[in-house]
Amino acid sequence: MKKKLFAILFSIVMVAGLLPATALAAEPTVYDIWVDGVQVTSENKDNLCSGTVSYDPTTHTLSLNNATLDSDTMSDYGIKTTIPSTLKIRLTGTNSITRTYTGGGMAIAPNSGNSVEITGDGTLMINVNGNTYDGISAGADVKISDKAKVTINAEGGLGIVGRSVEIDGAKVDSTGLYAGIDAHRLKIVNGADVTLKATQDGRNGAYIWKDQEGNGGDIELAASKVKATSYYPGLYAAGDLTVNGGEVNCTSTADGAIWAKGNILIKGGAKVTTDGKFPMGGNGTFTVEEAEIDAKNTNENNIPAIFDECVPVIADGYHLNYAKAVDSEGTEIDLLSSGTQYFALYKNVHFITKAVYPVSFVVTPDGLTNVVVKVNGQEVTGSVSLEAGTYPVEVTADNCKAYTGNITITADAATHTQTVAMTYLPADYTKVDEAIAKANALNKDNYKDFTAVEAAVKAVVRDKNITEQSEVDAMAKAIEDAIAALQYKGADYTKVDAAIAKANALNKNNYKDFSGVEAAVKAVVRGKNITEQSEVDKMAKDIEDAIAALEKKPASTKAGASDKGPRTGDTSNLALWFALLFVSGGAVIGTTAVSRKKKHNK
Repeated sequence: MKKKLFAILFSIVMVAGLLPATALAAEPTVYDIWVDGVQVTSENKDNLCSGTVSYDPTTHTLSLNNATLDSDTMSDYGIKTTIPSTLKIRLTGTNSITRTYTGGGMAIAPNSGNSVEITGDGTLMINVNGNTYDGISAGADVKISDKAKVTINAEGGLGIVGRSVEIDGAKVDSTGLYAGIDAHRLKIVNGADVTLKATQDGRNGAYIWKDQEGNGGDIELAASKVKATSYYPGLYAAGDLTVNGGEVNCTSTADGAIWAKGNILIKGGAKVTTDGKFPMGGNGTFTVEEAEIDAKNTNENNIPAIFDECVPVIADGYHLNYAKAVDSEGTEIDLLSSGTQYFALYKNVHFITKAVYPVSFVVTPDGLTNVVVKVNGQEVTGSVSLEAGTYPVEVTADNCKAYTGNITITADAATHTQTVAMTYLPADYTKVDEAIAKANALNKDNYKDFTAVEAAVKAVVRDKNITEQSEVDAMAKAIEDAIAALQYKGADYTKVDAAIAKANALNKNNYKDFSGVEAAVKAVVRGKNITEQSEVDKMAKDIEDAIAALEKKPASTKAGASDKGPRTGDTSNLALWFALLFVSGGAVIGTTAVSRKKKHNK
């Protein structure tokens, strides 16, 4: 009996020990997110459906890896959440959400104002056929980035709807019955590739409208490729439309391809192509910086491509680089010189604007006169507006060599002031060269001192420029002055002196006529210089020739007379000569006395 009682008590204790474990077992955590109709819990969060689908409640990240969400058993969205934080969806591989009859792609807290951000390098295809169901619907913001590729086809609703939609570097193709995107703000940036389409008449590819407080309505497109097609404008902005770079192609089958109730700004080299039945434009201003715009109107009627109350205005710092239009008869018209005021007159207007920079020229050295600068063959006065690029430049100035070269202009302000250093023409050394040639032609041995001429020639400095012409002329003058100051050496009169001495040694009485010798000696001119040596030598020769031409007197014919006449210095018969002289003198005196006596006796 005791053993039986003990066994019963033991069993009761064992049962009691087991009861707390069963009764107190933890319930799974339930999250406010549903995937393919199944609510996510702590138990199923790592294996939700086919492929790999997992949820990290800490980071609020839902990872789709080759996932297929195609359950039509529940009339709900493929992904639905009401979590009080942004849902992050990371795509890997190929993923899809399909709702054949009813339900939408994603519903992100439509009533609580939360957001969704789709990232990753995978793809997501959303196909929903239910009436009024959307591809992605968020109460707040939708952002698709990080090279994700999302394709949406919402046959009965909107492709993407949210307070704001941002596509950053991703590829999105969104088609909806009512709009590809419906939001208060649209931002497409950083190389995104986006295609938007509305299939129902009276709708827009992107319909961006203001909220109840009047905020929003803006579209910002930057460095991305956007294509929008719809019945009404492919891009409609209740606020401003800004296109900064990239390519935008908009088509409307019944209206203007682009319309903004605010202002339009196209810049950054954006290329915008529009094709509509009515003019593109808006209710505000239409400002163009650097861009290419090709606006077409395919209406059968003669309706312009650009709204006449929203004619493009080229911003300061930019200019028309190309502008052509096609009129209703298909005639091409060049509008480059006409300006933009005529753009609203034609069915097809294609124009390109480029940034221009005010480029000025500084020509050195200072003080140049008649400076002329030409760019591309056109004379420039002051500054000139140039696009980025390389241009041929010619510069001329008085007394300078002509300059030719190229300048390269960029957005860098340092290239907007171009300095051209001119080179002076060389000085004219003609007079110097003539003076040197004159000096070189001289025989320095003819002059007493030739060193001044040599020093003046040696002092010549070449490579002077035209502004130093006076210095060069002074060099020429110094040489000329040194030449002018040269003194010839005296002529050599040695032969003359010898000839004169020879003549003086002769007894002129021994010759029939000595006058030729005397005349030749008398004709000698002293003071001749070395360059007149020939004249001096002729003087000597004339004397020598006169001496050589002398003829002696004939010898005496008296008896007993010697056949040798007396010569200067001959002392023979000297006594006889003195006796004869004495007798002759006496006879003369006697004759004079007789004559005087007869005179007095008369």
